[in-house]
Formats: sequence, C-alpha cells, structure tokens
Amino acid sequence: MTFITCQTWCSNIFNLARKNLRTQTMAIKLSIFGALGLLGQHLMDQVLCDPDLEIVSLHDHRHKESLTDLPWFAGPEAREFALKTPIFSPTDTAPGDLILSFLPDSGAEEIEKQHLQNGAHVVSHCEYARHQGSLLMPGVQTAAPQDETLWSTPNCTTAMCALPLALLHKKFGIEAVHATTLQAISGTDLPGMPAYLAQDHVISPLDGEARALERELALLFDNSFPVSCAATRVPVWRSHTISLMIKLRNNTVKADDLAQTLSRDPKILVTSKAPLLPPWQIECVRDDLLCAIDAIQPTSDGWFKISLRGDNLGQATTGLMASLAKALGKEQAKRI
Repeated sequence: MTFITCQTWCSNIFNLARKNLRTQTMAIKLSIFGALGLLGQHLMDQVLCDPDLEIVSLHDHRHKESLTDLPWFAGPEAREFALKTPIFSPTDTAPGDLILSFLPDSGAEEIEKQHLQNGAHVVSHCEYARHQGSLLMPGVQTAAPQDETLWSTPNCTTAMCALPLALLHKKFGIEAVHATTLQAISGTDLPGMPAYLAQDHVISPLDGEARALERELALLFDNSFPVSCAATRVPVWRSHTISLMIKLRNNTVKADDLAQTLSRDPKILVTSKAPLLPPWQIECVRDDLLCAIDAIQPTSDGWFKISLRGDNLGQATTGLMASLAKALGKEQAKRI
C-alpha cells in the first residue's frame, strides 16, 4: 500500500485544481496569418465574439499598406480591431498558442514551415498542408497524432459535402458520389477576379477545385468510395451551391430516411423548399449552419440527388477554422 503525507495530498489537489481552472478560464491565444484577406477578415469576425479565443497578433503580406484603403467585407467590429492592432509580416514571430493561416497558397508552405521549425503549431487552409499534415473536419475526421504540429482544414466545398456524406455513409453506406459545384466568385479571395471575368460570366471547368474536392474527400473517408466532381465558377458573390449524386449500398432507403438522418445534425438544415432570402443575406440561410439542403430526390436507377448550399466565407471555412482552434487549444491545455 502506498502512503502519502497530508501535505503531498493537499499539494496534488491544489495543482490539479489550478490546472483545471487554467484550462477552463484561459482563452486560447491565436496569431492570424492572411488577416487582411477575405477569409482572414471573416475569421476575425468569428473569433472576436468567442470568449474562449483571443487574437494576440495579426500577420499579412500587406502589413506596410494603409488599412484605410483596404477593401473590407467582414463586420465593422473586425475592421475596428484590425485598425487598432499592429499588422506584422507573416515572417515575423507569432506569439499565439496556435497560428491560424489563410495565407495565399503561393509562398505559404515556406513561411508556415519556418514557423513550424521554430516550434509553432499551425492550422492551415493551404493546399500543401492537406497532404502533409492531418486534414481535420469536425463530425468527420478529428483524430490526429499527439505530436502533430501541422493541421489543415478542407476546401469550403469539401466541408459542405463532407458532413452530410459522413452521416449518410455511417447510417446507410455509400458506394459512389458525383458532385457538381456552382462556386461564388468570393472563393477566389482578394484581390479577387477581374470584373470582366466576374460579371455575367460562368467559368468552367475549374479543374483545380474539382480535383481538390476529390482528393480531400478521399482523405477524409480513407478512400471508402469513389468521388468525381465537376466545378464551375458562377457570377454570385457569396455561397456555393452543390448537387450531389449519391449511390447507397442499401437500396431500400427512401428520401425521407435521408432527410431524417441529415436533420439530426444542428449544422445542417433540411428544408422542403429554398427559402426566400432578403438581398443582404444572399444564399446564407443562417450564420451557424454548415449547409442547407433544399432537395433530396430518388432517381429511377437507384441514385439520390441532393441539392445543398453553404456559406463559403462562414462555417465552411472561417467557422470551421475557429472550431478546430478551440478543440486543438483545449487538447493542448490538457497536456500542460
């Protein structure tokens, strides 16, 4: 039998209580890279309203430019915060517990790997990171090695598809998926597309976007079923529409069964018809939703057609990044 002194016992209890208090009350400190880009701006919107997260530094390639002339698309609180906060270069030291990176793909790998070598922990939205770090998606894939320091978030179209597919695959089993995406021009980030291309033009095919969705779903689902995609850029500012053709292993499933399964997740709204939205809320039904599903229809050859849409600047990108930051930060705190 092992005996411990009262002093040792009290000390252990005190340390445990202090650790639990620290875990519960200390906000996770974040350094945001690509802070002045479209996604960086909207990430500030997500983080500033969350008491569990704290922005301690902003980094952007435009750190020497005047912010008063910068196009701003996120909320006024985020703009006010950016105006009063020093903007550092992405190569400068990042003091946050986590680096959340929306840097442009060009040059991001070199910058982020330098911070990784210096001991930083990075959550990246960049293409390279999805194949070199753990690709994470709440509700789909959250497991990562304990010693991991590089994590990644999926493309916005992947995120919108992945949660519905995960629910259906778990319940019924999926044999194959084909996706057709209609993607908003804001998906190109700042400075954005030239006006002569964006105005009244449909741009197709987007081979890079299509291949990204195919590769990322293969990673998230460990190649459990084949995925093909055709991607198109359409002249709307915000939110993507996706048509999924899904072949299930269970051929006795009805459309109502799919609707019931999908509607159990609070991040998914299953509607009987597309709601009429005011002009300032284009294609975005609610800020807390990953996607809204407007139609589930069986076909005569045993497939299901699912029409969904989601906010490419909200939960499918910046909301997802903020959620992962909170989860990863809490996991790190437990190891202290």
